[in-house]
Amino acid sequence: MVDYKDNPESTEENKQEKEQEATRLAAYVYDKFITSERARQSDEDRWLEAFHNYRGQYYKNVRFREHEKSRVFVKVTKTKVLAAYGQLVDVLFSANKFPISVEETKVPEGVSEYAHLNPVSENLQNTGPSIEGGPDQSVPPEQMSLIGFEGDGRELPKGATFTGLQEDKEFLGSLKNELGDEAVKEGSAPLPEMAQIRPATTLARRMEKLIHDEIDESSGSQELRSAIFESCLLGTGIIKGPLTFNKTLHRYVKNEDGTRSYQPEEVKVPRLEFVSAWDFYPDPNAKNIDECEYVVHRHKLNRNQLRDLLDRPFFDKEAVLETLEDGPNYQNRTFESQIKNEDNSNRNETDRFEVLEFWGCVDKKVLEDSQIPIPEGMDDEKEMQINAWVTDNRVLRMVVNPFKPYRIPYNAFPYEKNPYSFFWYRCTRKYE
Repeated sequence: MVDYKDNPESTEENKQEKEQEATRLAAYVYDKFITSERARQSDEDRWLEAFHNYRGQYYKNVRFREHEKSRVFVKVTKTKVLAAYGQLVDVLFSANKFPISVEETKVPEGVSEYAHLNPVSENLQNTGPSIEGGPDQSVPPEQMSLIGFEGDGRELPKGATFTGLQEDKEFLGSLKNELGDEAVKEGSAPLPEMAQIRPATTLARRMEKLIHDEIDESSGSQELRSAIFESCLLGTGIIKGPLTFNKTLHRYVKNEDGTRSYQPEEVKVPRLEFVSAWDFYPDPNAKNIDECEYVVHRHKLNRNQLRDLLDRPFFDKEAVLETLEDGPNYQNRTFESQIKNEDNSNRNETDRFEVLEFWGCVDKKVLEDSQIPIPEGMDDEKEMQINAWVTDNRVLRMVVNPFKPYRIPYNAFPYEKNPYSFFWYRCTRKYE
């Protein structure tokens, strides 16, 4: 969005025009939201029934006759849900870590699949007759080096030095710094006595460890566990991401006088986020995420969470502050009221803000009128993929979808797949 305070050429007239465009976009998002909300009404009824059965409460469709005195509820749903959840967690987290692995490709790119120690450094130059790809025993050892020898067909660049060529091991990828002092050569070892390494495998293992460290740092395992539980209970688990977020590292630096001062550091970290099916509104005509023309993610934010949006990139700070000034606007949905009534809860949601996060297509003219940059090569497109955050008639954020190729950053997985609907069957369907 445009910050009119920083644009001296902006006038009150064109500011009003931009606000009209923002209102138009907000209305479009809310229209999609209402359409999806109406389409999933039957799914909400199934979820409510499953929730009440899990809690051991009779749903509204259960009626008792006068002579039926015993109304004991047998918690079959809770038993089955917890059993299914436990089994899935045991399988997926069997290695006590996030269920993801990194393997090298059959033909690694940018790194050698095999490398071996140079026979010169291993004193293996006289171990036997020469074979294809091995050292030429006709060359005296004193004429051999780590960079080859005269007449081996290798052309040295101008100004080449022994040290420079030894460090220039692009085929080793990021291992060149670690193995720079070693005499290594690309390819499989010509003799079985030579020590052999697999740089591609080593790099894949390091990448896997890095991914696991970042996932653990962002509580990714707990987010996935929450999605698995809801998949067992409601039939569908939803994960958002991975996306990058700013994280504050709390550091204390020792000064010259011996004292310590607080110097926090902002870093970007990847994060997975559990999204409840209750707050997820997909395209009603889609059967999976790939078919979705749009999705709407409903957020329920308190004042601090809404104020945190001021520090996130591409959010309209003026719009966020105006929303805070206007006050909370959250209204409970029908399913929320029923859950709370059955739970005998008196929680008050009047101090919350409802913010809709939209991922989908809009007319390109809306972006042009709002001065959103159009990526190169897309001038002929009539529609654009965007990410927008709206509340009431106010747009808090609107940017072109940053993913290449375009995708909606959500993943939905079923407990039992229903090929004819986006929301799938739960594990206790046949027991209820």
